[in-house]
Amino acid sequence: MTSRFQLDEDIDATVKPTLFVKAPESAYQAVYSPTRQLLRRIIVEEVEREMAQLAAIQKKYRTPALDRLFVFTGMLGNHTFFLLALPFLHVFGLGLFARGLTFVVLWSVYLSGAAKDYISAPRPASPPVAQITQSPAHTLEYGFPSSHTAYVVASIAYCSYFMLGVWSTHLLWPCTLWAVGLVVIVGRIYCGLHSFIDVAGGTVIGLAEALVFIMLYDRIDALLLSAAGPLYMSVFVYTALMAIPPSLDLCPCCIDSVCATSVTLGLAIGTWIYARLPFLWLNGHRDRIAWDSSLTLGQNLLRCLIVIALIVAWKLASKPVMIGLAKQLFVPALDVPTTPSVGTTPCCESDTGSDTVSESGYAQAAQDGRGFKDCDSAEVTAFIEKNYPTPSAESIKTGRYGTYEIMASPENIARVPIYAGIGIIACAVAPVAYYYLGLLPIQQ
Repeated sequence: MTSRFQLDEDIDATVKPTLFVKAPESAYQAVYSPTRQLLRRIIVEEVEREMAQLAAIQKKYRTPALDRLFVFTGMLGNHTFFLLALPFLHVFGLGLFARGLTFVVLWSVYLSGAAKDYISAPRPASPPVAQITQSPAHTLEYGFPSSHTAYVVASIAYCSYFMLGVWSTHLLWPCTLWAVGLVVIVGRIYCGLHSFIDVAGGTVIGLAEALVFIMLYDRIDALLLSAAGPLYMSVFVYTALMAIPPSLDLCPCCIDSVCATSVTLGLAIGTWIYARLPFLWLNGHRDRIAWDSSLTLGQNLLRCLIVIALIVAWKLASKPVMIGLAKQLFVPALDVPTTPSVGTTPCCESDTGSDTVSESGYAQAAQDGRGFKDCDSAEVTAFIEKNYPTPSAESIKTGRYGTYEIMASPENIARVPIYAGIGIIACAVAPVAYYYLGLLPIQQ
């Protein structure tokens, strides 16, 4: 069977996605705390109430042109876009703002992902709602809260603060950002990937996190740049990852959380290193990553190509090495349980009996914009009960059920150094490369 848990940028287009089969309701009652069950029931019931309205919106407004628009805007607001775009803030020397925005965006990924695992509420069902997406991985995740909404709102709120309170730009610019953000958020509902309550939850998380960073980031930044900054950040990231609640379903939300927090760890380490290399600073200012208008357009484009090349090369070269190290050093000690695989239900298997959706079924579902959901039949119910038994009392007590398999897998453990390397490259390795290649501006 192919790897089940993949980020958007890791997905092999030749591999057909497998189904996301839900655990039986009795398992939630046995495993989750009363508070967790109550919150989950409230959200699930609200999503179910909104289902007819969501389907009616699609029936009334859906067109091929709007499909393309909202699929595109969804790509602008996903974590892959931010992981590719954020390094350029550091390339162009935005210093404190770049670090703060990176933290705001990536920690909103963590917060929304942890909330998804805790609540464990599914996305709007398809049918009746059509799920319009080019990324089948999205249909494998929980719905509440909307991660897209959380980090779009958080990033725009943070940018608006700098535009109006620090840079004194015209009001038109933050208004433009909010207009774009609104299109992204509306697109999540239009595409059937989120309900209204999902979007509301993401908005609350995004705004709350942005306000915290706006009020406290100067202190946080000073702490990260202190002598023990990397140690503080390492402990904080480790604690945050250990705090992710295991979910009963094998939802890959926790993978996004690992990747996002790991990039911020690398960012903190890279910034700490950079702060101790004053020959890279522009005119003695540490918060300018040596860039100004004295560089030509060609030089700036070359700097962009260099940081992209370094990040891509690092990911390609480090992945097999880090996975191999994780298998040798960590996985044996973690005693990863054998959790049933995410597979198809019997009524959805291909004619050949393989464990993936048939080619014709996948093509039809993609054309209709539908996600893959378990079928409603006694046969499927029997399949779920057989393959998703309620975890033992010991598993519940230790938290070793459901997504523990994902968190403790060698591929996931390897993501910590791999994605931390991205932050180190953007903030420390790339500026050093610019220095030796003569791509730093003329010091005044």
